[in-house]
Parts: sequence; C-alpha cells; structure tokens
Amino acid sequence: MALVPIAPLHAGEVTTLKLVIAGASQGIVPVIWESPGCEHDKLGSVDITVGERVSEITQDPNVPTVEYGRAMAKLARAAGDRGANAVVLRWHQGVYFTFHGKKSRKPVFIRLRGAAIRLSSEAMAQCDLKPVTVADLEDRSRRGKPVNANARDVFAKD
Repeated sequence: MALVPIAPLHAGEVTTLKLVIAGASQGIVPVIWESPGCEHDKLGSVDITVGERVSEITQDPNVPTVEYGRAMAKLARAAGDRGANAVVLRWHQGVYFTFHGKKSRKPVFIRLRGAAIRLSSEAMAQCDLKPVTVADLEDRSRRGKPVNANARDVFAKD
C-alpha cells in the first residue's frame, strides 16, 4: 500500500472570484485554499472520507478507486450542513493501493478535512477567495512521492 504524503497547503492556480460568488449564490459551498482576510464566522471543522480502507491483507487487485470531485462535493455538503457558505481545505490524504507492484491509477481512499466558515454577502464579494479545483488536488496527489506505509499508520486517528 502506498500513501501520498501530505504537503503543506498553499495557493494553487487562482480562479476568478466570480466563479466562487456564482457557486455560493447557487447553494454550492466553495472549497478554498486559505482563510479569507475579511471578517467571517468560524463554524467548526468538517472531516469526510470516501473510498475503501485497504490493508496489507487485501487480496483483491481490483479495489475500486474514487474521485477527488466526489470527495470535494461531500466536503462542501458537510460544510453546508453546518450553515457554512465556504470551506477552507486544511488537510488532504489520498491512499493508493499497490498489489504485486502495480499501483492504482487513482486513490482508493480519500480523506479531506476543512474549516467551515460563513461570510456575509458583502465579505464574499470583497474577499480574495482562492478556490480549490479537482485538478489542483489530483495534481498535488500525483506529485507526492509514494511512501510505503502500513494500514495502522495510514488510517490512524489523529
């Protein structure tokens, strides 16, 4: 089993603020890279997982893979359920499964953690929010060096 190490988050490519405002006005909670500099309410953390937890004894070479888009949508819904209109991505983990030397092309398990926040409509329009895209997370996941890890370390409670 291989684990992609978690690198500190930093601003990725900046998408226009109009997309974030449009998404928020349609009830879609945007996932952003960093806490905004403008005033906002902190609503607590949200933590989601998608996929299958695998271990060293998993013998099925066809463990189903999962998509970052599905994970981000689940994180956004969890934040929205808390009353948030944005969620700051704080941490992510993508677990890939290796069976007889063959690594899965996509992760088999994804865990995302974020901070649910609420901004006023004025703050939403004035703040420079840097949205996270699915491509950003996929790229970050692919760039990391695989690390051999056992299931106890990968899925440990923190």
